[in-house]
Amino acid sequence: MLKSSRTADDVGFTPAHGMREYMLAPASDTEHILGTVVLLRVEDWLRNIANPPPDSSGEASARQELQTRVRDFVNELTILAYRGKPVWFLACPSTGWICERGNLVSLSRTYTNLLVARVRNVAQVTTLNWPAALSGDSVDDRQADQLKNIPYTQYGFDQLAEFLAAQVGRTLARSAQSASQIAAGASPELARYLAGLCVQVEIAPAGESDRGAVDRIMRTAASFSLTGEKPDMSDRQVDTLIASGRCLLVSVCDRLGDHGPSGVLVYGCSADDLIIEELSLSCTVLGKQVEYAVVSALAQLASERSCSKLVFEYKKSARNQPMLIFLQSLANRETETRYVLPQNLAVERISAKAINPGAWSRGSAKAQGGAGTIVNSRIENER
Repeated sequence: MLKSSRTADDVGFTPAHGMREYMLAPASDTEHILGTVVLLRVEDWLRNIANPPPDSSGEASARQELQTRVRDFVNELTILAYRGKPVWFLACPSTGWICERGNLVSLSRTYTNLLVARVRNVAQVTTLNWPAALSGDSVDDRQADQLKNIPYTQYGFDQLAEFLAAQVGRTLARSAQSASQIAAGASPELARYLAGLCVQVEIAPAGESDRGAVDRIMRTAASFSLTGEKPDMSDRQVDTLIASGRCLLVSVCDRLGDHGPSGVLVYGCSADDLIIEELSLSCTVLGKQVEYAVVSALAQLASERSCSKLVFEYKKSARNQPMLIFLQSLANRETETRYVLPQNLAVERISAKAINPGAWSRGSAKAQGGAGTIVNSRIENER
């Protein structure tokens, strides 16, 4: 329906078992998505609780599982929304085979209402209401729900797709909210969750062996980029960047896995300024405070190079508004293409905007060569 209505060129699907990975560590091609529709049925969280006893102990076990799931899901959804792309959330009614088997309809309804209430407080997420017309035998498929975890008939899915296409088309044009707005409404629970991810960010000079990563990131990073994606960048330009000694590679890992090279920055020094000419981060690591870790490391480098200002050279492109919003939240606008962050105010401003500014610690940023480079700067969440 989204394709036929020309709302989107293509539609991709992520199965239930891959939702968490998608929200926390999406594939690199998600840089080009318009937005994400998240469908969730609370009772599916109880599918793996085999044959719960029909007494209070069974309900207590289910209640404990749902409490944990609701808390984690809201945090994961917030990280997804933090990337700046629209998110639509629809809670599907828990009236299927699992609830019938375990007499869990009332409990599932309670936690569905709790989940929806919490999601409504997440900026950048549009919460949709389940259409009242979607119910009954023409929509529900109990047998397929039990055997294949497919709760609806083809007719039901067709009607649901039509409803979602209309909702997405109606709201897609809204302007993106800033990451700072999302952070401002973040809960202490989310801050603890981010700390528990144990995110590690390493910034080091890009060498010849990193050429493929630098090339990929510079060509494809579109939204969180000072200059936008550069699909026509020549091989010679990439080689020149690396040979300059001023090109740094940002690598990220967390307790979910190693995301590898995830960002590129190019800088130079001029008089009293540390000039950031290029800064691009893959959308796969946004929402985990990597962007703040990078600016924190740059502020440290500026201090060691006796630079009093970080100067970000911004060039507007078709899709790099998230970078502009980020700069506006931290730096002072001198011109349309020049944003300045005083080095002595960097820590204060990062602390005011980041969700959990106390969650990372920095190693020393060493410099080498005439212009200076970060040899190995590691910023990692305290465990």
